Amino acid sequence: MEKLISVLCNERFILVAIMLNTVVMFLGGFWQGELWSELADASFTMLFLFEAAAKVSRNGWRAYWRNGWNRFDFVVLMIALPSLATPFIDQVEAGNTILSLRALRLFKSFRVLHFVPNIGKLLNGIKMACRASVLVFVAFVVFLAVFSILSFSIFAGVAPEFFGNPGLSLYSVFRLFTVEGWYEIPDAIATNGGALWGVFARVYFSLLMFMGGIIGMSLVNSIFVDAMAGDNNDEVLSRLKGIEDQIRRLTKERNPGEDD
Repeated sequence: MEKLISVLCNERFILVAIMLNTVVMFLGGFWQGELWSELADASFTMLFLFEAAAKVSRNGWRAYWRNGWNRFDFVVLMIALPSLATPFIDQVEAGNTILSLRALRLFKSFRVLHFVPNIGKLLNGIKMACRASVLVFVAFVVFLAVFSILSFSIFAGVAPEFFGNPGLSLYSVFRLFTVEGWYEIPDAIATNGGALWGVFARVYFSLLMFMGGIIGMSLVNSIFVDAMAGDNNDEVLSRLKGIEDQIRRLTKERNPGEDD
């Protein structure tokens, strides 16, 4: 029993199991509804359930739950657990239920996150970047909302498919800021509204894309990345300062008569 618990608690073994389970789910998409696919995936779910039980048996529930990654694994496992019922449900009578349970199985693959090297440091960097960038995000959202309302007021009648209501306008302006296919919106307005509308729309959306899509998004990205790298820069500067102090101390020991 102790040997089995050791195997189930082995991180490399679990990583291989997660990867194999992901392969099984991918291949199962080509043979949806096949019993072998459902049973294979259910076997991996049971394996992860036994893994959690083995960790609790070895360390106790309190020690198990104190670990943040164990809590994450447990929540993911509980979300995926209902998928065990898929081999026993009639797929013709309960098609939507089957699809929902299959979707839940995908959460198991998220467990691979805590095997990423230095993932803790990366997550801390993301938290710091979010805190440092919150005001920039707020300003960008306000900018987005203002021009969404303005665009809705101007173009609701000529392009209702893009600006028919404030929510649709918000999505269209955000899509514009991504730069991907931004020209489709003014071209559609030109087709629906005529030449003058086309000229105005192309000038308006070109300026908006430049301000929000090029300058705005670049500013948000640069501040976020700079905040994430700031923790690493502080560590490097701290080490450099330590090296300088050691060099100064060694120089002083060799030449005690010299001033600092």
